[in-house]
Amino acid sequence: MKKLAALLLASVLGTTQLAVAHDDHEHSYITEPAALVVAQKTLTQLTEKDAGLGFGKLPASWAQVPAKNVKLHKNGDGYYIVAATNDAEGKTLYVLLSSEDGAVYDANFTGEFQKLK
Repeated sequence: MKKLAALLLASVLGTTQLAVAHDDHEHSYITEPAALVVAQKTLTQLTEKDAGLGFGKLPASWAQVPAKNVKLHKNGDGYYIVAATNDAEGKTLYVLLSSEDGAVYDANFTGEFQKLK
């Protein structure tokens, strides 16, 4: 009987510990300034390679877009849309990225992304 009680107690304590460990889990989110930096780096990457986003490889002038031309367009639930204006091209590219980890999801010249909430 003692062994059964000890086993039951160990089981309860083990499962309680798992639940407590899960409660401490927090998500980290990137800041708006960090989103701007990610978007600017994305511009450079898109001048080096066609990412399959429908507009091909960007002209080299996109890698030279100054930080003052990269601005937050929208801060949504779980995402940022950053607008980068290239004065040499007379165009603005919109970059959709995760506000949780900064992953780039999409980019286009309209600023409209169909699958957003």
